Amino acid sequence: MEIQVCIGSGCHLKGAHYVIKRLKELVAGNGTAKPVRLTASFCQESCTEGVVVRINGVVVKNVSIGNIDTIFREAVARR
Repeated sequence: MEIQVCIGSGCHLKGAHYVIKRLKELVAGNGTAKPVRLTASFCQESCTEGVVVRINGVVVKNVSIGNIDTIFREAVARR
């Protein structure tokens, strides 16, 4: 599984650093057999809908610290 978090200006201002911090915690404790690769990317061209996260090529918009746990769990369950 690959997860990319946009760290462009708009997403950064909307809390991308908090989303990354929480994702690091979730990845460390996910307990799945397959590894999760967490990377940063620059602009995903959806600045007004940030934080933007790409999970295995699927773009997820309006990600926040309030919904990242659910998004992560659903992504892990789909694998």
